[in-house]
Amino acid sequence: MKGTLAAAQRPRGPLWRRLGVPALLVLAACASFADDLQTLDDGGRFEVRSAYLEPAEHVYQLNATLDLALSRNASQAVHEGVPVVLELDLSVVRKRRYLPDVEVASLAQRWQIHYHALSERYLVNNLNSGQQASYSSLATALAALSDVRGLPVIDEALIERGQRYEASLRATAAVEGGLPTALKFIIFWIDWKRSTDWYTWTVRP
Repeated sequence: MKGTLAAAQRPRGPLWRRLGVPALLVLAACASFADDLQTLDDGGRFEVRSAYLEPAEHVYQLNATLDLALSRNASQAVHEGVPVVLELDLSVVRKRRYLPDVEVASLAQRWQIHYHALSERYLVNNLNSGQQASYSSLATALAALSDVRGLPVIDEALIERGQRYEASLRATAAVEGGLPTALKFIIFWIDWKRSTDWYTWTVRP
């Protein structure tokens, strides 16, 4: 009977003794990731350098050049398995002198960048189309995403001649889902996001 009662007692002692060394190592690694995520935007240019719309095959297409430099901490976080989502937000509005402007088109194009350890490649998934590309380095992947060419935006017929239009483009990078299981419970509260300023220009039909 005494043996049974002893077995039912709660274990005593400090928490770290009961968790053991492996659990403490996981906590230390997670804390390190949290520090990295909080400094993801340290240094590096992150901006829309240029953008314009041009008609092609009866559709206005977006062409843009971006600066998507990530800091050393951000690059290390991606290499360690933290996925980053890049989103392009585009809005096209018809300007009106005496009435509120009217939005005639909007677009949210999203890509996810993550490191595949087995192949030692950086994978870029187009979250809109499902297409995937792989790159040998993060710098190469970011360079490809920085050069936007021929992205369909709006039917040419919706842009009326004689009207004034403005387009605005913004890029945002964020940690969004897909985190390794060991990290979720320690950094669930971190909402890291970095955005460019809106880049606005006049669209002439």
